[in-house]
Amino acid sequence: MSRVFTGFAMAAMAMGAIGQASAADWPTGPDTFFRPAYPADMAPMEDSLDFEAGLRYFYGVGGQRTSIGPLDYSADDGSHFVELHGRIDDHSTSTYVQGNIGYAAIIDGDYETPTSGGPQSTDSGTIAYGGADFGYLPLKGEGFSAGGFIGYQYLNESLDIGRGEYYTSSGGGDSAANLLEVHGLRLGITGRAEFNDVFDIRVDAAAIPYAALNGTYGAFDIGTTPAGGQGSAADITGHLWGGALEAMVGFKPHENFAIRGGLRGYYLTGPTETYFEMRDADGGNEQGYILEGETELFRWGPVIELTGTF
Repeated sequence: MSRVFTGFAMAAMAMGAIGQASAADWPTGPDTFFRPAYPADMAPMEDSLDFEAGLRYFYGVGGQRTSIGPLDYSADDGSHFVELHGRIDDHSTSTYVQGNIGYAAIIDGDYETPTSGGPQSTDSGTIAYGGADFGYLPLKGEGFSAGGFIGYQYLNESLDIGRGEYYTSSGGGDSAANLLEVHGLRLGITGRAEFNDVFDIRVDAAAIPYAALNGTYGAFDIGTTPAGGQGSAADITGHLWGGALEAMVGFKPHENFAIRGGLRGYYLTGPTETYFEMRDADGGNEQGYILEGETELFRWGPVIELTGTF
């Protein structure tokens, strides 16, 4: 019996030795079925993306100053905007993208034109904005980052400031509403500081070296004479320039929620050209004219933001 037990024990030891040798020689490359276990202390890869999205309220005090030839137009308003915004930060590349879109839900303004007979109040029209920036933050420290960005800015400053009348080819009168749209290039610098993961400060300062203004200046009215009068709405185009600034201070009562408040504003100015047509009293002999002028647009005011982060 002891010989049988001894034989089994020697066989088991031999098999164990063979198994160890085989395991040592077993291929462990990426294409093999069996792979070595990962170290127990290996940490999972950190997610490099941060997302923000939220809602803002902006009280924008705006103004327009436009000259068309010898005629001067002015308007001022205080409008209440609702805005959606979002931002994505990629920490692996130190870049970010952000965007926003806002619309004036309530408009309260006044205007004066050569034919208005003095200041007039207005609460209608379309005032809206939107834009997107791509930024790079090469300067980073403890709770601090700074860099630059390039972006696109859209503005719609179509406050209703009255409608000028013009003749049509059929002899009847017609008019058009104001439509002033701006498409601009933003080049800027940005900085952000965080304190104890509870407070933060953000500042964006942008130059707007070029902004294309185009649309219809519906308030334009050059008048009529016994020989005829204005025969079309006035189309306005221009090349504007200026700048924009936004500064926000934030408080995070929770790691996934932020409340921010601050100020923002922009200013644009530049030369314009206004094209319109004239007709004879019988509606014929249509002829186009261009008047040179200048336009000034600005808006500024406080901003309140509620943002979720994830």
